[in-house]
Amino acid sequence: MNIHPWKRWIALLAVATHLATGCTTLQGVPIARTGETVARPDVKVGESVVVTTRGGETSKFTVTDVQDDALVGRDTRIAYADIAQLEVRRGEGMKKGLLIGAVVVGVAAIAAAAGGGGGSGGGY
Repeated sequence: MNIHPWKRWIALLAVATHLATGCTTLQGVPIARTGETVARPDVKVGESVVVTTRGGETSKFTVTDVQDDALVGRDTRIAYADIAQLEVRRGEGMKKGLLIGAVVVGVAAIAAAAGGGGGSGGGY
């Protein structure tokens, strides 16, 4: 079976991309309530969040602004006082995924170099 080199690289790129992006998890972020006030949670602009409000509604969005009293996304603004549960999607294993992807790319490059050009047939 003769696989074209560009097909091999596309498959390799797909595997490396999967490894690099597959290491994200939802992490719960505590909501610190003190009497009537709620402290700003540890969320940064650009992070994806899943917010469950005290009324039971769930919203998923990417944070575009972290204000003193609310999280803001595109067409979404949720006050900290209304948040019952907050989860943030974080890539805790991103470095590990990139390292694994680099190893896969290196092994594939060595295999491609060692495999030679592959003949055009068995000569039978």
